[in-house]
Amino acid sequence: MANILVCEDDRLIGRIIERKLMDENHKVKVVENGNLAIRELKGQIFQMVISDVMMPVNSGLDVINYLRNVLKSNIPILMVSALSEDDNIQDALRMGANDYVSKPFSVNALKSKVSHLLKNQ
Repeated sequence: MANILVCEDDRLIGRIIERKLMDENHKVKVVENGNLAIRELKGQIFQMVISDVMMPVNSGLDVINYLRNVLKSNIPILMVSALSEDDNIQDALRMGANDYVSKPFSVNALKSKVSHLLKNQ
């Protein structure tokens, strides 16, 4: 069981991710933007972050930057985004994301990536 932070501005997608991860016995906190994610990361310990790229206030790239450069954390980061161009994926991976899932995504593929990243932590 892991404590996972999900940063997703689409409430339906956030709830789907939350429910599926809770089915896998993970504890899940869902926030709607990067600013709230950064606030959560200041106060809690998470074993993984799943984040959309494009969000209001602060982007998922801002969350990656905060985790890697401010907190100096190596926890796994899985990006989930409708931005599927290679440049966007490469930017997120170059900044420190561990993996990337393009929307729309298969729930089974998402769960598999989460399991893989947590095992290799």
